Amino acid sequence: MFHKPQDLLKHTPVDGINRPEFLKQLVQEFRKTTSTESKYQVLANLANFSYDPINYPYIRSQKVIDLFIEQLLSDDNKLIAFAAAGLCNLANDPENKNYIIGNGGIQNIENNLSVGDDNIILSCITTLMYLYAPEIKTDIVNPSIVGSILSHAQSENPRLRNVAKIFLTDFCNEQDIHSAITSNTT
Repeated sequence: MFHKPQDLLKHTPVDGINRPEFLKQLVQEFRKTTSTESKYQVLANLANFSYDPINYPYIRSQKVIDLFIEQLLSDDNKLIAFAAAGLCNLANDPENKNYIIGNGGIQNIENNLSVGDDNIILSCITTLMYLYAPEIKTDIVNPSIVGSILSHAQSENPRLRNVAKIFLTDFCNEQDIHSAITSNTT
């Protein structure tokens, strides 16, 4: 992981493509290709770039966050998994967090809390925890989300069960849980 732009420049070959240009090319390739395998590879690369905070300004400028949010609506679980992982990597940064919240990210994340892939669900719950702020509590701690997470707290997968329980313990009160149970039984 690089900590300063100067470190990044030191590791970029003289004849190499700079980071912003490379990210731009990846986004363009994703948008143009018809190959599913190429889409997987590109989105996986973008999710990996999302791990390093030095890339955040480039990711924002190349609309990578938009691409991740869009792919949460895909019918391909592999694309959803890469997009969810990418958003999870980005959501802890305040600027990225605001962008995700302001561009439909919470709703698209919520839509993936019931997919049959534990890794997607883990990324989505973790991202919701990163996005949480008291002023938007009702967007994240709503009966639908809490109801889904309550069901995951019973999962046989210990990682999923533990993350779900952390969400319920750290972000929900008794009324939130009661409202979720009540709305899911009516």
